[in-house]
Amino acid sequence: MRYLLLSLLASVLLALFNISAIAQWKNLTDAQRMDLAGPVKSVSLTSTKTDVAWQQPGGPALIIPAWCSECAFDPDGNQIKSGQIFNGVFHGEFTRLVRDANGHVMERFIEDASTGEMIRRELVGPYGKTEESSYLHGAPQSRVYFNYDQYGHMIDRLTLDAAGNQKAHTIVNTNQDGNDTEEWDWGGDSELILHFRQIFDPKTKVEHFIGFNPFGGVNLTWTAIGGKLSSFWEPRDAPSQFGDNFSEDVGNDTFENYDCHSDGTCALSRILYVYLDPKRRNPLSIEWRDEAGNLRVASYYEYDIDAYRNWTRREIWVWSMSLGERKLYESDSRSITYWPE
Repeated sequence: MRYLLLSLLASVLLALFNISAIAQWKNLTDAQRMDLAGPVKSVSLTSTKTDVAWQQPGGPALIIPAWCSECAFDPDGNQIKSGQIFNGVFHGEFTRLVRDANGHVMERFIEDASTGEMIRRELVGPYGKTEESSYLHGAPQSRVYFNYDQYGHMIDRLTLDAAGNQKAHTIVNTNQDGNDTEEWDWGGDSELILHFRQIFDPKTKVEHFIGFNPFGGVNLTWTAIGGKLSSFWEPRDAPSQFGDNFSEDVGNDTFENYDCHSDGTCALSRILYVYLDPKRRNPLSIEWRDEAGNLRVASYYEYDIDAYRNWTRREIWVWSMSLGERKLYESDSRSITYWPE
């Protein structure tokens, strides 16, 4: 399954999950989306970052975040608590679930843990959220509508502000196999403006990306064939913009990242992920190499793993040419409780 470039965040997630897991996103529980396995009941995280000076290039993430700081889940894996502890006090959200006669979640009410005010309301269908409304002190702020095709693929996402004005719109064409073959993305403050169009042909493996300026003109375009960049263009002296740094999954847990510039040149890097287990959870190493194969930056992971293959302790070590050696970047420990099976 292939996913087109939904946003900068999406490109990071594709690298983080690598994985056919993101392709099966709609079939995962909330706990599984946070990379948790087994009947998880609660998670409590303690994290310590060092002051080591290390920074990765723009592109796929080398530091995998711990998605859940203070979380709780019901026996079906639905998240019912999310937040953090500050000075011994929990700050975050509580979620109240409404189920239909068959026990399926049909509505979620998300409330601020400190005030009890509703901050979001979500309607849920068989394939996921169909509507999400956001509130501030009881006043509507925005509303998002989600539509799916008969196979459960999300094909339309429309965002409105409190007054009902369209603020963003994404349309995706998807085939039966789950390949996103075309995507259109609009956004803007006063009126919707086309941001980009992306096309992918699953048979020829040809991919086109076209970025647009606020006046509707083409501001950037590139073509990749079989995951390999064949052409790139943007106006000379154009500033860095969305679409000029992107990654292609070339298989074998490897991404090729292109960092392109207005003079038509593109720097190619390869990012290789090595995992602790066959299900591609818990990375052991992520190495970023230049086109010649020279190591530029890297991250390395050490774990204590429980019976469900969830980590209870991890250390993240980083390397760069400027550091010259591996140095500890972050230490995490977490307490995980489970529902009885």
